[in-house]
Amino acid sequence: MVSKMQLRSVGKMCPGYVQAHNISWTLASENIENEVSCESCIHWKNNKCKINLFDDVLSSLDQT
Repeated sequence: MVSKMQLRSVGKMCPGYVQAHNISWTLASENIENEVSCESCIHWKNNKCKINLFDDVLSSLDQT
């Protein structure tokens, strides 16, 4: 299971991150609609990165 911290860290470092304009009501209710996270990216669907960058970016973070 991916943690919220990992989603934020990967989102901040991801070259493919594009903030979605229609952030879900769940995220908005948590007051993180302006926070960079995979969950607020247009490529994040059904808890997965549709352009397959998540694992690569997460792995690169582990190297630092």
